[in-house]
Amino acid sequence: MSASNVDGLPVYELAEWTRREAEGVRLSEADRRLAGELSAGGTGRLVVEELRSGVRVSATSWVGVVRFERFEVRVVPKLVGGDLGLVEMVEFAMGLDALRRIPGVRTLSAEGRSLLDLVALLLAEECERIARGGLLADYVEAEDELPAVRGRLLGDRQVLQKFGRVDRVICRYDELVQDVAENQVLAAALEKCAKRVTSEEVRLRAGRMRSLFAEACSPEKLNPEAARRQMTYNRMNAHYRDAHALSWLILDGLRALKDIYTPDRARCFAFMIDMNLLFEMFVRRLLERALDSPSYAIDYQRADRSIIWDADKNRPYSRVIPDLLVRSRRHPSRAVAVDAKYKLYDERKVSPADLYQSFLYAYAYGAESGGETPSAVIVYPATAGAGRAINLRVRSAAKMEGARISAVGISIPECLAWLAGGKTAPSVDAIKEALRAS
Repeated sequence: MSASNVDGLPVYELAEWTRREAEGVRLSEADRRLAGELSAGGTGRLVVEELRSGVRVSATSWVGVVRFERFEVRVVPKLVGGDLGLVEMVEFAMGLDALRRIPGVRTLSAEGRSLLDLVALLLAEECERIARGGLLADYVEAEDELPAVRGRLLGDRQVLQKFGRVDRVICRYDELVQDVAENQVLAAALEKCAKRVTSEEVRLRAGRMRSLFAEACSPEKLNPEAARRQMTYNRMNAHYRDAHALSWLILDGLRALKDIYTPDRARCFAFMIDMNLLFEMFVRRLLERALDSPSYAIDYQRADRSIIWDADKNRPYSRVIPDLLVRSRRHPSRAVAVDAKYKLYDERKVSPADLYQSFLYAYAYGAESGGETPSAVIVYPATAGAGRAINLRVRSAAKMEGARISAVGISIPECLAWLAGGKTAPSVDAIKEALRAS
């Protein structure tokens, strides 16, 4: 049996990397288009197969909510403590004001709302906070025909276009407007999520904010790539940072899919988060907090083109990009590579591909270790095996040890509790011990 959402559609819930069959369900043409977009690119976000008896849904490492015309699928992140744990993880990984807003989200989570509802509530609250303080405005250059001179008179254009007329003058001037990128980002995210949330409370709050920001700016003018690349924060717009982080989360989760919806209410949509990327960001910030010491430096995804070299052409062959490099300031020439893998390695062996990759990192960054065996660390989410390290050795055929690899399983809920003020966390201690032994 499946539950139902507020619109009466059956809801099928499954964990990442699992599958579930929905008997008696048939896909509409719009459903097939959405399923095709979701499964594009190899394993894709979600695989939906039509069967004689219904449909089979297979989840990957992407979590979130997918609304089809006749049913809804929710991929719940079991390894992080459900949607509520995921929201806490997102806030910490993205550097937001973690846990401050969780009580309101906790209520929605208890009501069984979707992940999009929870994230949309956080965005609505941030937008309300910004609105109470007044929306950001900035001066932009404008040109117009005016009854009196304002700013600078454009004499050449006046002569060519308005020769002999003095009732209308062409001017270039600066005007204070709220139609700026900071507001456009929020307006675009509110526009995306307001039509798709199922909670009536969140829908009303997000809808009010959407109307307010739509009056102040034009979200259709937003160039997401340019805005993300060029956006810098200072004392004037720093209070927008958290709201922007939530907005990009919503826009990224929805933007890869074409909008297939009716004018009034979203009919088919998907909001999904890549847990591989989120886990990398989480491990990075967890290490920064756990190794809160001037003795260490942490580099995140630093590309190195000097590792794999084309000897014939005497030039780089390809880039090596470890997730994290932990470097002791006392020995800056040596680093320990940490690879974050969102995989079920407490249920099965570490894959050979990940071991080969870690061996390369160990050799490349630990070769100048003064006679010590090069080492690398793999961090993965765990349940029963949290706080335990799998210590592996890569040896030659002559049994000479070439590298040490430690695979450390961490409990994400345990780490979140520690970050919130808990006194101990075996998972954090295990990572620190693996790095000290490396």
